[in-house]
Amino acid sequence: MRLALAYAKAGTIEYGRYTPYSIPTLALPAVLMLVFGHQVVEGEPERMVAGFAATALITVALFQFGVGIALSRITPWETYLRTLPATGPTRIVGRILAALVFAVATVVVVMVVGTLVYGARFAPWRLGALSLALVLGSVPFGLAGIALGYWLPPRSAMPIANIVIIPVIVVGFLWTRPPDNFPRVPDIASQLTPTRSWAEVLDSVSTGDHPLPLHHVAALVGWSVVFFALAWWGYRRDEGEQFG
Repeated sequence: MRLALAYAKAGTIEYGRYTPYSIPTLALPAVLMLVFGHQVVEGEPERMVAGFAATALITVALFQFGVGIALSRITPWETYLRTLPATGPTRIVGRILAALVFAVATVVVVMVVGTLVYGARFAPWRLGALSLALVLGSVPFGLAGIALGYWLPPRSAMPIANIVIIPVIVVGFLWTRPPDNFPRVPDIASQLTPTRSWAEVLDSVSTGDHPLPLHHVAALVGWSVVFFALAWWGYRRDEGEQFG
């Protein structure tokens, strides 16, 4: 654990100093909420804030894991790290801990903007439940980011992450509720995505309008298993290509 903490500290300092990553990561979800929030709030600022907080976590997952791992795989420093006692899982744990720093900071920025600009209010117990839903719901997306990092070529990681993030959010209705007249087939396709499952869970937790959808909770668990398998397979594949 000591090595993982050391790796996390180094990663936090590295990403914090790299302003093209740190500033957009911290600011982008809040900026998106300021731009689109008045169009999607519809009298439910709490639900909207929860959705943009989830957007913040997806951003961290895709860029710090997906792009970060893809780019680091080809660096001499990463090759050197593989000769040290810090194993692959230890380095990944360290990367996750470093990502948590940025994730928490980004979510706090979204919460502050949502409170000051849109008047979102959360009772203490509901804020705790929302925090738990955000943390647990982000697990499949973090694993998906790790999988992308080990499967994507380094040069294509950044453009693919930029292309994927908005469609994933829109298809899953992370910012808004699906319209009442939404066609059945597209709605079923949307509900099969991890983003929609997370949106439904956050909707229940942030507003209390309906019970927790356990089938969507189960879907998130299932997606976590799938993405974990892909991440582990990608890691083992990369190890084999690098060291035979």
